[in-house]
Amino acid sequence: MPGKVVQILAEDALIIAPCGINCSLCRAYMRERQPCPACRGGVDNKSKACLACAIKNCAVLAAGGHRFCFSCEKFPCAKLLHLDHRYRTKYSVSVIENLQRIKAVGVEQFVAEDTTKWSCPQCGSRLCMHKPQCVNCGYAWQARQF
Repeated sequence: MPGKVVQILAEDALIIAPCGINCSLCRAYMRERQPCPACRGGVDNKSKACLACAIKNCAVLAAGGHRFCFSCEKFPCAKLLHLDHRYRTKYSVSVIENLQRIKAVGVEQFVAEDTTKWSCPQCGSRLCMHKPQCVNCGYAWQARQF
């Protein structure tokens, strides 16, 4: 059904990682068998890289009681800048821009905007940031500007 917008069903604040990544767009979260519970979820089905994430396990973030990196006095730290560069280069996603948008409009509005932004214009399925085409219908979005 073209134009259909798929809503993210997870709790808004829980689906967005402290670094600003929308976990509902991750291939591990979207997989049918043993899906990842997202960054803020439990430890079952998470990769070793996710469990050892330097940002999720950041002592400054935890000690300061920060939900998101933007509220930390070190924002943006070297770890976040490195992640932002990697995700901009590989997936056309900026975690720093995501965090700035969350700070400006709130997590609920950000998730609503991201739901529309990452919906396949051909079939309405949620797009995966790690794949250059819709996993449902094959629509190629790699040329799409995010």
